[in-house]
Amino acid sequence: MIKLAAAAAMILTFSVAAIAAPYCLVIPNGSPLCQYVDGASCAADANRQNGSCQVNPNEVRLPASRVGEYCLIMPNGASRCGYADGNVCSRDALAQKGACTLSAGARTQRIPDAYAPNAGR
Repeated sequence: MIKLAAAAAMILTFSVAAIAAPYCLVIPNGSPLCQYVDGASCAADANRQNGSCQVNPNEVRLPASRVGEYCLIMPNGASRCGYADGNVCSRDALAQKGACTLSAGARTQRIPDAYAPNAGR
């Protein structure tokens, strides 16, 4: 019986480790906390802690889009690119519990946020 319990615990440990976390909470001067499966909860924590919710580059490969520079990344890892406006992409990300990010081939430069703690540096 003890061997069965130990085997069940090992299987449970491996299955939890296999779950990918596609979103990371990034706080200035801190290491990314990549434990979020839901983009909405990641964004809520980011707003509360003055950070940002970003796509986990170790789990999600950002597609290169030539149509629009922004991509919506869904919680299951699927992506939908083609957004020319980051605000529209962010709105859709909020509705679908995902995150909006620049595509891999984006040429748009982000405007530094003057109110960010690191002032865009």
